Amino acid sequence: MPGISDRAYRILRRPFAFVWRTRLLGRENIPSKGPAVFVANHLGSYAPIAVLAALPVRLYPWVAHQVTEPKLCPEYLRHDFIEPELHLKPPLSRAAAWLISKACLAVMKALEAIPVYPGSMKLEITWKRSLDLLEQGRFIIIFPENDKKPLSGPIHEFYYGFVRLGALYYEQTGRRLDFVPIAVNKSSGTIRAERPNTYDPSSPLPSERFRIVSELQETITALVGQPGS
Repeated sequence: MPGISDRAYRILRRPFAFVWRTRLLGRENIPSKGPAVFVANHLGSYAPIAVLAALPVRLYPWVAHQVTEPKLCPEYLRHDFIEPELHLKPPLSRAAAWLISKACLAVMKALEAIPVYPGSMKLEITWKRSLDLLEQGRFIIIFPENDKKPLSGPIHEFYYGFVRLGALYYEQTGRRLDFVPIAVNKSSGTIRAERPNTYDPSSPLPSERFRIVSELQETITALVGQPGS
């Protein structure tokens, strides 16, 4: 089922932009035309909503596949959001998760969110949907932090797999893909875009994966660590 139109997306962004009230910095680093992949730190539920509300382009987010599946969404939300962030406990957390899952599923469908299936053959669905959007000149947003692997700074270590999009996109189109770092600073209420890292097809994928992820992590860590940035 198709999601909302670009115009409806822009209209729906407005109330969230008003509530979150973040300042967008580095606007000149946001491409005027796609495709590109934006890569941001996560901050629980805060950063995804703040980024979707603040960036002046339509974004298609990578999301855990559970939040797109009616049978899995309530329990996933209970463990990932309701209990750790809202501090509710059963049975209230189960009731809240069931109610919130209804809205979550509707939002994911409207946004045409891209489900991610780590460690599964279904990951091919993720690649295919992502490549289809990139070929249409669209923008994807990914929040690749691994919350089990903290770094010494304010963010967690990034998963590496998403960089494969650069290789797949080049194989399919012969064009290079940009990965744009986005730093979300909750304490200062700012979101900063930095200059993109462009995938280099002449470099072996393992090396290029390491380079891009390392540079994105360093850039975002430095920006998030700057007070008032």
